[in-house]
Amino acid sequence: MQNSDPESTPEMICAGPLRVEYFLTPDGKQYSHLLGGPCLYAGAGAKIWTTDAPGLIARIGENFPEEFLAVIRAKGLDTRGVRVIPHRQPTEGFYYYDQWDQCIDWDPIKYYARRNIPCPPELLEYSPPSIGEAQTSFFPEIAIRSEDVPKVYRQARTAYIAPCHYLSQITLSVALRQFGLGTICLSPSKGMYAPTNLPQVGQLLHGIDIFFAQEENLRKLFPPNRQDLLEIVDFIARLGPKIILLQKELQGVTVYDSDSKRMNFSPFYPTEIKNPIGVGDSFCGGFLAAWRRTFDPVESALFGCISASLAIEGVGGLYALDRIPGLAEARLFSLRQSIAGSSGG
Repeated sequence: MQNSDPESTPEMICAGPLRVEYFLTPDGKQYSHLLGGPCLYAGAGAKIWTTDAPGLIARIGENFPEEFLAVIRAKGLDTRGVRVIPHRQPTEGFYYYDQWDQCIDWDPIKYYARRNIPCPPELLEYSPPSIGEAQTSFFPEIAIRSEDVPKVYRQARTAYIAPCHYLSQITLSVALRQFGLGTICLSPSKGMYAPTNLPQVGQLLHGIDIFFAQEENLRKLFPPNRQDLLEIVDFIARLGPKIILLQKELQGVTVYDSDSKRMNFSPFYPTEIKNPIGVGDSFCGGFLAAWRRTFDPVESALFGCISASLAIEGVGGLYALDRIPGLAEARLFSLRQSIAGSSGG
């Protein structure tokens, strides 16, 4: 799993699961055995904007297809942080969409039957990853450890900790800060969003610079009488992160800068929807690729929105990297013009 230069240090690293994904979509289509996972969507979202090879940190079992790793490397991503551990490990991700903005990731047998389609054998004993990822006292073998970060990754400038096991996120964030990384962005697993987990989320955010969440998930941490969005993000900012990124469904991302106390909304570039599952991770990858050059959260959000648009219009974690050269730059220019026009600039 070595790159051509075994001593090179990637500017950005992405930690999280790699998965083999299965989709049932609102247009009646099914997709099986696709390479994906939060780690990969983020890496591809960053790769759109850089010649550097983003480094991936993940654990996979012996059942993870070896040819998938070769495909990842062929697309210009660094797999030196992907560790193969013994035996078969849970690697599947299942996503059922009745509507594009409503994702169900449990009970695949039921939803394949609803479509009169045989359930893939790999999903017969499927358990949603988000259930295990929210456990705060159990550390499964497949969960990433701090020692999984290769030494050549420890001088990276930025890191994205994708939704994964709670203890992985805790230990990785501490280790990466000790290594001296300049910027760490973290997105908790959706299983963490319950009012009883607010203290645990607070622990996750200690030492984090940038926090990403879906707005509807973040609101679940707070009681019905504490739903003012500005108050919520100000509370989260006091826990550590100075920049807060909130995805609003499939519309775009709100950027909150705690220094200026300002909120700005960046819309996603309009495009056909075929795969929403990697939108948030792709956004974060694109955001961080721009952030390490500009340190401007509003400008970086535009890059993230374009990465998201390229990921959402096709299936598979690497789809965005198969688009025609220059498309991302053209969309970025168009999105800037659209925003300037709507604001009267």
